[in-house]
Amino acid sequence: MANSQELDIMKEKNDLDLTGQPDSDPKDSPMDDVPGVYGALKCYFYTPKRGDIWGAFCFLFNGTTGESMENVFWVTRALVGPSIDANMQWKALNKMIPKMGNYEKSLGEKLSVLMLDSFSPGVRVKLCQSVDPSEQLETISSEIRNAFERATHCFLEFKMSFECMTKQELTSAGVLTKENVPAEPRAGKTEVNERSFAGTFINCLPVIDPVHGTPVSELAPDDMVEVKIQGGVGAAELIHKYLASTNQDAVFPVERVERTDTDKTYIFLKINEEAKGIVTVTKDIRLRVLRRGYRKKKSITINLDNVIFIGILIAAIAVIALVVRFLLF
Repeated sequence: MANSQELDIMKEKNDLDLTGQPDSDPKDSPMDDVPGVYGALKCYFYTPKRGDIWGAFCFLFNGTTGESMENVFWVTRALVGPSIDANMQWKALNKMIPKMGNYEKSLGEKLSVLMLDSFSPGVRVKLCQSVDPSEQLETISSEIRNAFERATHCFLEFKMSFECMTKQELTSAGVLTKENVPAEPRAGKTEVNERSFAGTFINCLPVIDPVHGTPVSELAPDDMVEVKIQGGVGAAELIHKYLASTNQDAVFPVERVERTDTDKTYIFLKINEEAKGIVTVTKDIRLRVLRRGYRKKKSITINLDNVIFIGILIAAIAVIALVVRFLLF
């Protein structure tokens, strides 16, 4: 009987706890204070012997889904600022990276794509949720370095580190809000003006048009290609919100198309002067192109033999005219 009474009392206490007022804010998630929910891969690389390439990146991502949040990538051939310490806190690193020197556009676009391929979402999740990420970090550093060295044909020195952070840390830094969405731009200013997106690459999904579309192999610069930008955080979220608020489709001009030795083809889109869009395809699919770009007009070729024949014919007519004139007059 005593046991039965104790069970009833415990049940009443549980009922009171369920119906009572919570002690904490219901908006606060227990995951806010859990380290490893978000991660940042930080890297500084350079050519130690030749000294003509310096670069760094800070890749912020969701440690649960592997989704990219912010990607600050920089490479220069003239180091004018201080060297980068990969062990710096990610916020300080993001501010220092653009001060390295003039951004090398073509090389930066090529290397940033290789970095994304080597650091896939699955690898990001595994790294962020690992108890001891040092071994995985060494493997990731080796893979990215090898890809960069094949592209640049230079030996590179790599210094890489990994940093875990919580949702509260990103919220206080302004990357996330309480609702886990990017902070709204301040009144009178835009986020694009306050934060530089130079060297930022946004992954875009292609819009396929099997009937009237243009094959990837026939794309040329200035072709207006329609894509889809998924909202997230950072530059991608700002562009997504702007297009949604203005009721516009994501249509951007092709800057260049890069075909690799593998099955992948990268289509670089010009979103603005700083941010670029990247569409990755593995087949020669037909994409929706709303306007074809500039096409070089066909030049009119002139056969040299025809020119000589016409010249001789004109000369002969002139001679005949002179002879007739001389005979008649």
